[in-house]
Amino acid sequence: MRLKPQPQILVSFLLTLCLLLLPVTALAKKGEKNFKRGMQHEAAQQWEKAAQEFILAVAANPSDAEYQLHFRRASFNASQSFMQQGRALAEQRDYVGAYNAFRQAYGYDAVNELAVSEMARMLRLQSVKDGTNGSGNGNGSKNGELPDSGTLTTSGAQAEEPVVPSSRVEQLRVISYSGDLKAFVRSLAEQLQLNVVFDRQSFAQPRTIDINLRDVTTAQALDYIFLQEGLFFQKLSRRTILVADQTRRPQYQQLVLRTFFLSNMKPSDARTLIQQAIPPSVGRPQTIVVPDDATNSLTVRDTAENVRLIGDLLQSIDKDRAEVVMDVNIYEVSKSDLLQFGNQIGTGTGIFNLGGSPGLAVPVGPAALNGSQTGVNIASIIGGAPTALAAALIIPPSVFTAFQSKDNTRLIASTQVHAFNGEESTARIGQRVPVQTAQAYPFGVQTGQPATGTNFPSGGFPVINYEPTGLTLKFTPQVFTNLDVQVKMSIESKDVLTANDPLTPTFTERTITGTARVQNNRTMMLASVATDVQSNGRRGLPVLGLIPVLGRLFTSPTRNNRRVDIVIAVTPRVLRAPNVTPRDEEMRPSGTLQSPTTGSLEAMIIESDREDQIAAARRLPRNSVVQLRDVEPVPFGRAATSTELARNSQPALAGVVPQSAQTASSDTKTQNTGAAPTTVAQSASATTPAAEELPAFVPAPKSMVSNQSAGQLAVVNSGVAGTHNAALTSLSTPIDATVSTTRNGSRIARLSVIPGNEVLKVGDKRRFAVELKSDVALSLAVLALRFDPKVVKVTTISSGTLFPDGKAPILTQSVEPTGMCLISISANSAALMQGSGSLLFLQVEAIGPGDPAITFDKGNMHLVAADTRDVVLELVQGPTIVKQ
Repeated sequence: MRLKPQPQILVSFLLTLCLLLLPVTALAKKGEKNFKRGMQHEAAQQWEKAAQEFILAVAANPSDAEYQLHFRRASFNASQSFMQQGRALAEQRDYVGAYNAFRQAYGYDAVNELAVSEMARMLRLQSVKDGTNGSGNGNGSKNGELPDSGTLTTSGAQAEEPVVPSSRVEQLRVISYSGDLKAFVRSLAEQLQLNVVFDRQSFAQPRTIDINLRDVTTAQALDYIFLQEGLFFQKLSRRTILVADQTRRPQYQQLVLRTFFLSNMKPSDARTLIQQAIPPSVGRPQTIVVPDDATNSLTVRDTAENVRLIGDLLQSIDKDRAEVVMDVNIYEVSKSDLLQFGNQIGTGTGIFNLGGSPGLAVPVGPAALNGSQTGVNIASIIGGAPTALAAALIIPPSVFTAFQSKDNTRLIASTQVHAFNGEESTARIGQRVPVQTAQAYPFGVQTGQPATGTNFPSGGFPVINYEPTGLTLKFTPQVFTNLDVQVKMSIESKDVLTANDPLTPTFTERTITGTARVQNNRTMMLASVATDVQSNGRRGLPVLGLIPVLGRLFTSPTRNNRRVDIVIAVTPRVLRAPNVTPRDEEMRPSGTLQSPTTGSLEAMIIESDREDQIAAARRLPRNSVVQLRDVEPVPFGRAATSTELARNSQPALAGVVPQSAQTASSDTKTQNTGAAPTTVAQSASATTPAAEELPAFVPAPKSMVSNQSAGQLAVVNSGVAGTHNAALTSLSTPIDATVSTTRNGSRIARLSVIPGNEVLKVGDKRRFAVELKSDVALSLAVLALRFDPKVVKVTTISSGTLFPDGKAPILTQSVEPTGMCLISISANSAALMQGSGSLLFLQVEAIGPGDPAITFDKGNMHLVAADTRDVVLELVQGPTIVKQ
């Protein structure tokens, strides 16, 4: 039985159509699939997932403005959602979880400085909770530095910084003395290893003292004696002081100059603060303060103690200016229902008269028949009733109306306005509508009659003004220390209704003005208006219109229902706020009413001992030199015999490394790192047996590979902490020993900093290269490098040699003063990032001694492949040292 050809033709046609439509998929917009997913998450207000999808869409097509718009919005909202999560965890005393939430918020929005300050606060609170020293900014660090690790852990997993004990331990003692003051001060100073110079005029006459002190140190006893006798000391050197009477202070007190560079305050405001906080008095001269608006700095001349006090005061006051994003949402729902059905006899503008005529008139002039024309009015002769001719020819006017209108209107206006603390920010979104306000005529003569439908005569020139419409927002916020926002606002919404004449429209206006205080990231309803208007009417004959059903022929009923609901809500989102620490709330001594602040002798002794410890520590050798004897190469014949013996040995020797293979691997590893081969060679030398028949073996540590490949591959990690990621690999035969860190079938991209082991001096400038080795084509790379800003400074960042000439990538960089360098590299239309080569170059300048700690921050690094598949990131980091 033969099949009918129709199904075969249909199937062939479908297959041909599918084959022809296959190239159409290549014409699809790049990143559109991720963009649609992001829009779905955005509609569900899942901002984190939306931001992840939008970043993939931007990576696929960076030039699309719509992708960029939604990516910025989703990133900002995702950051704010993590801020809310972190604050909720902080209220539950889960400071570790709150720190991680704030860190994710900063990762989505790098402008969110509030997240950085909250991270530091969580570190401090966690330190207090664990019972460690929480006087710093959370982890014993200073100047707001965050830990190098990406995730905060508990105190049990943190390595506390060792504290160097003081070399001098002051014992509490009992001091009782009655006698000469000068001799007693000299005796106590000798116990502290201090040189004392006495003012001749102050000690011209012998002075006695009677003192009895308990549980005090020697330095404290001297401070109490100076206070009792009205003396002060002036530091001349590290171990020499001058003692004089308070009246001799103007002659011996040394003044210092210091310039303070302000970050946020105005120099004039800072000068007013200093002069009012430290006023002049008898024996206390006025502090000299010179502001400089060009550099936003302040130069102060005063005693060293007062200058130090002024520095602490400015540090507590000169905080970051608060920044707020006001999120305003206006929701308006309007419904209208209009129904007109019936027959209306007569007009709605006048009274209905039977006959519909003013009477029968005979005109006497050449004009059209009109009721307004002159002539003889017969109606005035026979009375007010219409004539029979008029009643017979004129029919009453009648209008049949059948009309229904239903309107549903939804208005959702969402606006975000950025504002500084104490400054007014204005945003106006809308258009200007022309409105005629007057009519101008030439030569000042007004002629003509008003045109139909307008209130202005014709023949003149219209005077047009443009009235602004739309949404106008004005905000003046004030951010408090608890992140509450008090905002003075003015919200105005103005729209145009439909009008018969476009030059005389009707406007609808909604205005809200007031002051409110709202918590951060909390939505407050400013206004809610509900309007419900119901109108029912009839037009027609008064009696006949009341008849059911038939009344529709003599009357026209009208029903008009309108309902308008308006809700205006505002949500403040603090981006930056002053970071108030417990140190800012501490009390600081400022001296007496007659004398300025005087330094403590005990503090001077402690500072001198600390300087001695630092000087002694600098003289200690910091680099250890290990000398190893050379290992003689094994002859080929002996190596072959060793190989046969290794193959025939028991299974316990399957995981050991032959000496020849180890030597070959160590030589290869020496080229990559510089310190790791020392450990391997040292272990080989220490474990070499006395017998010469078999080579030396080094027991392999616990392998991280599967049991199936354990007999063929043995991997020795050189560093657990991630300092050296190179791996030593050897097979069972010495000839096939190679160095390999890649896994078969894996998509791995390796990043390393070259040169890895570098020694710099203060003032040296060196260029470091970030090398990329990847077999996977990458379209976007976001790198994060951490360094110590006190040791090195990153001056310039440029693209590497991995990209061909004329195809430079899109390079975005951000170097933060806290020691974080964020770099975004997008291939765009250039060649994709693939292969081995220099991805970018960093120009680094050494500014201080120490360890710069140039490392990758894996938690803030992202790689996006061209096919959007997963990529495994491996980091190779090397140490760098800066010497004085």
